[in-house]
Parts: sequence; C-alpha cells; structure tokens
Amino acid sequence: MKQLYSLMVMWLMVSVAWGQDVYYEPVRSMIPGTYNFQLKDGSQLRGQLLKNDSATYFIRTFEGIDRVMPIHDIVRADLIGGTFRNVPSYQNGFPFRLLFMPTAVPLERRRLYYQNSYFIMSRFDVGLTKHWSMGVGFHNLNPKSFYTLATKLGARITPKMHVGVTAQYLGMQLTESIPAHFALVQGIVTVGTAERNVTIGAGTTFAGRQFGSSGIVTIGFVKKIAPDLTFINQNNILIGERIDPGYVSLTGITTAGLRFDRRRHAFDLAALLPIYSHQRLIRTSVLPYGSYQIRFGK
Repeated sequence: MKQLYSLMVMWLMVSVAWGQDVYYEPVRSMIPGTYNFQLKDGSQLRGQLLKNDSATYFIRTFEGIDRVMPIHDIVRADLIGGTFRNVPSYQNGFPFRLLFMPTAVPLERRRLYYQNSYFIMSRFDVGLTKHWSMGVGFHNLNPKSFYTLATKLGARITPKMHVGVTAQYLGMQLTESIPAHFALVQGIVTVGTAERNVTIGAGTTFAGRQFGSSGIVTIGFVKKIAPDLTFINQNNILIGERIDPGYVSLTGITTAGLRFDRRRHAFDLAALLPIYSHQRLIRTSVLPYGSYQIRFGK
C-alpha cells in the first residue's frame, strides 16, 4: 500500500511539473536560449541569452541589439525556446485555433484571419468584439459541396484560463441528390498561454438522416518547441451514435503536427488519423494535413 501511495505522489509531482512554465530565478545560472524577461518596471523583454554572470545578463534582442542588463532589474525569466539559434522568434499568432478545431481563446477584436487547407478549402474568421467572433468556410471550387458557419463566445477568467462556447453548422453534398447537414455545439476551456496550453471541450452534434448524432470530446495540446516552431496535438472522440454515413462509423480523429510561426502568418503540417469501424473492425488511415494562415489588421 505504501508503494502505491508513493507511486501516486510521484505521478502527481511529475504532472504538476509538466504543466508549469519553465521558469528560472534571476539569481540562478541560466542556460543559453530564448527567454521572456520580466523587468522591474513592469515591461517585458524577449531575447536570446548570450551569457550571464552573477551580476549581469548579456541579451541579444530580435532587432539585433545587444543589451547588458543588471540582474537586479530582472524579476523573472521564462525559457520559451531551445538553445541559441540565429533565427527570429515569433509567437503563436493563432492561439484561438488548434489545427482545425477552436480553443477557448477569443480572436482579437477587429482582426480578420484567413486559413487555406489542402489548397482548396478556405476559412475566414473575424473578431467582432472582445469576446465574440464569427467564421465562414467553404470549398474554393464548389462552395455548395462543402460550407460551414461558426460563432464563438469566449472570455478570460484568469491570466492563464479562458472559457468559451462555440457553435458550428456544416453542410455538404454527399451526391448530386443527397445533401447532408449537421451542427456542433461545444463548451471549451483552455488553460495556459499562447505558447503552451491545454484545451478540453465537450459537446454534441445535431444531425439529419444522413448522419447520426453524437457526443464529442475535444482534447488539444500546444507547446512552443523552438523560437519559430510550435507543436500542436488535437484529438476528437465521438460518443454515442457517432457519425455514421452508411456502414462506416467514425469514432474519433487524432491529429499531431507542427506550426511554423512567422510574424503575421503560419504554416501547419500534420498527420491526421481518423479512427473508424468498418464491418465491425476498428481501422485507421494516416492522412496528411496542411494549411496556411494569415491575419490582417493592426
């Protein structure tokens, strides 16, 4: 029994440690890399640590300026990138989206975002207010064959916690004479920063005759792994009747990939694995996923 309790305590400690930002007290020796430095006057400085001693940090900003900072002017330092590389550092500029499912983070007000997937699917999202956004997606060559409308309400509860409600309507043409429509409503919670966070959502689908209704659970993970690179994992689990066109029953989708961050745009490359049952056998296929996204506005 004691061994069981010891294992539980160790697992809890590892889980808590994994969920925290990598943080270094300014008085400690630091490794070379990319940091967010919180200064005593309340401002922040992002740059690459060239070297440090017991009294001074030598920092190179991404404008190419070398700065010498006394240690007493720095409150804390968060490691956000890997070892020193001669490349710019860009934030995840699209934290409101995993790969194609939303997070609880609201869109920025009065900003327009465009995403192109597989070269043939387009999506526009716009932040209407601080908490409310809307989006529309469609097939570029034949919008009637696939289109979607979406809206999201989101709010920040704490500096590292957002909650939201999202609703999506999707229409497609299975054949020339058979249209299909369904809607998805989901509550979502995102904990963390734009650079590192976890998203959990739960909701349900509402469908017509062509699709079965289903409960849906979304689990997503985002982690900055380099100054210009973000890892994204997205998982969707269908519960209940499931989406069931004909004799193929979809039970879930898992996707993992990389976001190549730039100043105003990003590229997503990922592997998508739909999990489905066919003739009572569980099967999956590895499908490539790629998208380009850009944001407009100040």
